[in-house]
Amino acid sequence: MYHRASMVRTWPGLVVPAIVSICAFTLILQAGAGESAYEDVLPALDPAFSPLAEENRPSLLARFIAAFERDYACLAAQDEDRNLSEGMAVYYMRQELQACIDMWRATSSSTHLDQAANLVLSAIAAACGNPQPLIWRGQLRGQWPCFYLASVAAQTGGHNQLCDFQGGAGFLMVARSLREIGRPESRQIADFVERDVVEKWLYYNPSISRERLTGPQSCEYLLAVLNSGRDVREHFACICLDLHAMGYGDHPYEDWAKFLIDLYLTPRYGAGQPAPCEDRIPDGIPGDWGLLVVTDNDGTTWLSIRDLDPNNPTGVLDTSHSNRTAWLAAKAYGEGILDKRIVDGLANTFRYRIWAPEKGPLYFNNYVDGNDCELDGLNAGRGGNLWFGWHRLAAYNPDIEELFLSIAYDLTDGGPNLPDGAQNKTMREAPSCFEAWAARLLAAAQTRTFP
Repeated sequence: MYHRASMVRTWPGLVVPAIVSICAFTLILQAGAGESAYEDVLPALDPAFSPLAEENRPSLLARFIAAFERDYACLAAQDEDRNLSEGMAVYYMRQELQACIDMWRATSSSTHLDQAANLVLSAIAAACGNPQPLIWRGQLRGQWPCFYLASVAAQTGGHNQLCDFQGGAGFLMVARSLREIGRPESRQIADFVERDVVEKWLYYNPSISRERLTGPQSCEYLLAVLNSGRDVREHFACICLDLHAMGYGDHPYEDWAKFLIDLYLTPRYGAGQPAPCEDRIPDGIPGDWGLLVVTDNDGTTWLSIRDLDPNNPTGVLDTSHSNRTAWLAAKAYGEGILDKRIVDGLANTFRYRIWAPEKGPLYFNNYVDGNDCELDGLNAGRGGNLWFGWHRLAAYNPDIEELFLSIAYDLTDGGPNLPDGAQNKTMREAPSCFEAWAARLLAAAQTRTFP
């Protein structure tokens, strides 16, 4: 009943292929509706039409909003006693902030924006109330507000770039939203991110001076400052885009963002292709730069993402961690600094390698090349997480939009069409993120744009 389109155009004239039929899936969902206890508490759809039909869109939007309120209330209750100065708390908070901002954009209700702002300000207060020594190779680099991660206490004093940058990217998502409506907390949040997150790590190494980070070789020194992980650098690129957009200019944020976007989102055709800026930074180019262009035997062209971790049996990034790549691509495209063909290429990756409807209507492989082997203890189909990056591609592609609306609709009913144990429904933040994004997709067109 499910089929993939066969007519494609390949790179560089890449477009997302013709429609993937999900009509059968929406009919499956419709057939199951009315039998669930959820129907007693959520707005019901008209069974005379498919769930995604235009006739059902107003009720579907109301259902997403009601389901979000239900699921987010459960999430907030579970997190009531969490310590916001812990690194993993702020790491996962980024998804929660995303959900609140999406629902605010979908409904214009200040309640959701207020919740996001209060969370960020509370986290900042917690970090400021928990200063910890910053340690570089045994040297003290001052006391800094800290989102403490015990596993790196011996190396850094408990400070961690990934947690800081993932949290900081979420904070700035809120700050830019507050700035749009003239709320003064936007400056307070952005000041904290620049001063106590970004600058802490820029000058962590005592040999890296301000002159080096603002001079003609600033990008080379930036790579020396940032951890080598792709995820850290993609978060930092988002932070740079936001600080630049908010008028911060003490460092070349715009140049850094464009440099990192070029480095990690440039199409990569083969081993002999020079990396962006290789002539200027011959010794600092990471082995996982760019997006590898792959053309299958049927002519489908998609973009693969390398992973240099020797413990990864596939050599490509898993679907969950590559959310950051998809998020950065969508954000950069929304900012007008990335070609649409990159977004289309990642959309093909999602539709033709990650989504596997032959295994189940809402089945998503663990790795971006379609490999579905174990991922950090997660069996096949359990780690294909989509709600904090891949879902953003739906804003630019109507077929992917229908699929994500279907995922969210399924989750309002408990996710019966998602595989058992799939983190797309079992991780605490997942339902709220899917439902808020789906509501945003159904709301006015301008709500789709970044930030």
